[in-house]
Amino acid sequence: MIDDVNKALMTSRGSARDLSPYTVNVSYAGGGANWFGPLQPMRPVAPPEVAGRAFDYPTGYNLNTTPRPYEAVTFEMLRSLADNCDLLRVVIERKKDQICRLPWIIRARHDGPAHRRPKPSALPAAQRERIRALEAFFREPDYLTPFSTWMRSLLEDLLVIDAPSLYCQRDSLGRLIRLQVTDGSTIKRIIDPHGRTPEPRLWDDGADASSQRYVIQGNVAFPAAYQQLLHGLPAANLTVRDLVYRPMNLRPGHVFGFSPTEQILRTVNIAIRRAQYQCEYYDSGNQPESLFSLPASWTPDQVQRFQDYWDNLYSGNLAMRRRMKFLAADNGKNSYIPIKEPALTNEMDAWLARVVCLAFSYPVSALAQQVNHATAQQAERTAEEEGVEPTKQWFSDLANDVIRSETGFDDVEFAWVEETEVDQKRQAEILTSFVDSGVLTIDEARERIGEEPSTDPMAKVLAVKTATGRVPITSQRNSSAST
Repeated sequence: MIDDVNKALMTSRGSARDLSPYTVNVSYAGGGANWFGPLQPMRPVAPPEVAGRAFDYPTGYNLNTTPRPYEAVTFEMLRSLADNCDLLRVVIERKKDQICRLPWIIRARHDGPAHRRPKPSALPAAQRERIRALEAFFREPDYLTPFSTWMRSLLEDLLVIDAPSLYCQRDSLGRLIRLQVTDGSTIKRIIDPHGRTPEPRLWDDGADASSQRYVIQGNVAFPAAYQQLLHGLPAANLTVRDLVYRPMNLRPGHVFGFSPTEQILRTVNIAIRRAQYQCEYYDSGNQPESLFSLPASWTPDQVQRFQDYWDNLYSGNLAMRRRMKFLAADNGKNSYIPIKEPALTNEMDAWLARVVCLAFSYPVSALAQQVNHATAQQAERTAEEEGVEPTKQWFSDLANDVIRSETGFDDVEFAWVEETEVDQKRQAEILTSFVDSGVLTIDEARERIGEEPSTDPMAKVLAVKTATGRVPITSQRNSSAST
């Protein structure tokens, strides 16, 4: 039977002779792909060089003179949201405080454990000189403002529009002398045919540079990668050597970053409108929201005149609104009707605060009441770590890229000083336990806490603490081997 099927497979194509029941089934299996099947794809109409485009960008993308073209949310809208929502602005400023209070250093690059990092005094003289020069540069990156102030300005564009931009000012020899924060809302990215930032390339001396599309540095040509738009017009073309443009949250299919402010666009809009509603209570409200029935004999004109009189008397006048009001009773009886003040805050405000804090990884305990104090403290520490660490890593990468590209050396780096709170008593107990059990020598324990090695020869020997004193592990091994 199997031989018959194999024979049918070999002769069924193009054959009109009768087939056995087994071969009929096999022929259906071979041609079933064409029965409502996927069929063959259409032949590509674009040249092979199109393969690998970053996204399907609009034709003539670089001709647009809008700083944020083809995006539903503009830079102006994002800045307006951040400036008009008090809740959002408070969280943004606190995020700046979290980053700018952290100490930083320029140090020798070392991939091993931190306690094995070479001390500055042991570094070569040339490396120490580079560290001193870079420390002096980053203390005032734009020559006028200290690092913390300069960093706050850069973080503003990172948190609001995710378009942090640094203009590289150079001397006559092309050396970087200043990193100046530039308004990212004036920068438009230029894309190459693949939808990516144009890359530098080796320059051909015979090529035509009259088009001014390239900036020649030695034998490298830097194409225009960014365009600064001022007053709605293209003011200057900038290369990757002129501008450090570093969004933190890029998405496929988008040229510009996705800031935390844009991520909670609707929530911030609700918060602004709610604040306006609450403000109306003090600006234009006449009484708590209510309905009051007037005599049935009044005409619509009389009702309107009384409404205008009441509004003019109490709108925005908080002192008058806080007093008792006397009205003529329609039924001829005297009555006292207390007016209940409206609740201007409720669970909605706490929910808005939670969403905003979550977007920025900021502890919500500062803005919303927590049920459990211990849980609130743990959540605060977690939120700060989750929010601060990515931003620290983002700027470290940015600063180290600048150091490598400008100095040509990869042996020094920008780093944030770790602020982990160490319980000194607990640390001493752990190191003492390691030394007494023979896991570490005394010198290794001293190295962990940053102390110089001891002059005692026994400090370099692994030993176990016993009732009679410290016994070297090597002596025990030798004695057991001799017996």
